[in-house]
Amino acid sequence: MPHVQTPHNAVFSAIFAKPENAASELQLVLPKETSSLIDWPSLKLCPGSFVDPQLIDCHTDLLFTVRCAGHEAWLYVLFEHQSTQDHFMPFRLLCYIVRIWQAFLRDNPNAKRLPAIIPVVLHHSEHEGGAWSAPTKLSQIIDLEPAQLSSFSGLIPELEFLLHDISGSDDADLRRRSSEAATALFLLRDARTRKNLLEGLKQWAPELTQIADAPGGLAALTALLEYALRVGEISRQDLEQFLRQLGARPTEALMTTAEMIAKEGEARGKAALVLRQLTRRFGPLPEGTNARLTAATSEELDLLADRVLTARTIEEVLA
Repeated sequence: MPHVQTPHNAVFSAIFAKPENAASELQLVLPKETSSLIDWPSLKLCPGSFVDPQLIDCHTDLLFTVRCAGHEAWLYVLFEHQSTQDHFMPFRLLCYIVRIWQAFLRDNPNAKRLPAIIPVVLHHSEHEGGAWSAPTKLSQIIDLEPAQLSSFSGLIPELEFLLHDISGSDDADLRRRSSEAATALFLLRDARTRKNLLEGLKQWAPELTQIADAPGGLAALTALLEYALRVGEISRQDLEQFLRQLGARPTEALMTTAEMIAKEGEARGKAALVLRQLTRRFGPLPEGTNARLTAATSEELDLLADRVLTARTIEEVLA
């Protein structure tokens, strides 16, 4: 069954899967000498994920190909959002990079060299001021003293990732990016910790208007507003009153978001009902049944509810 994304993963993927938004972030995170070697218009998103399944609720990732100094290279962006930081992040990134290289070799069996992969971690904590303090280098988690490590130079793998910790970015710094990327980073930084998110959103009214008026901007604005409603301390009524002052398109995005959330609420209610029906009719349910119902659409749940009435086995219901 498909994994149900967290609100954090969903808004990250919706905004930063667009190469123009990713480029506006990465150009500022990478060292200037590295950024100057990259042909940014060539940036393209690659399908798939390399995150371990058990970490999918606190990590999500995006992989991009790009031309760098005349060669094909990859930019690997890992988004980390949890209250406790991942001490073994350098090791996890090394594992993910190896997986990417393995995939490359499967697709290019005659290759003699591996493409460069630049790892970037985008981090935000659910605690205000929760700045990153975990290791950023593989050598920092190797059980040797620094003086001893120098004796193993070239023998032990080393990896250092580039870190953008949103906790330490002010609004002026965020606004150096595209409007969509900047607004997404603002919400990721503040939505979980700010007591009055609406007051913060008012400071971003120009960006919200610019997103709404841009080609394809309605989908991006819908994703941003959905995140604000799901995660932040803000009511739909207050948000609607504010957005009406910005025009018809922001209000339309909110209506789309509210309708989507309402349908999901309806589906959750149906899923709970079908789960009770299945339990009463068939007793203990197979592993994964709850996840199956949670991921089902409202229409699929209606079909399952009808099947419960006539099916002889639970397999017939879930077929």
